Amino acid sequence: MKYCQNESTTLVKEQEEVDFLLVDENQPFLLIETKISETQPSPALLKFQSFLQVPAVQLTNKAGGYRQMEGDGGQILIAPAWHWLSTLP
Repeated sequence: MKYCQNESTTLVKEQEEVDFLLVDENQPFLLIETKISETQPSPALLKFQSFLQVPAVQLTNKAGGYRQMEGDGGQILIAPAWHWLSTLP
């Protein structure tokens, strides 16, 4: 598991980050972003996913069902954190 961050070197410094990047033998395979209530993918998640070309998950604290959408780098799943995490082995 790695932290994924980008720092811009332009005049206005923009820092973008995604909470988790899962890797296997140094190959990224899943981006995970956590948000309190955002049900739209974060701009940073979309940007890193497009660059890395891996699936992504955005976990929220908001109750509700799963929603899947297509990003530039693959599938993005928006899901309640408690439910998604409870399915992990």
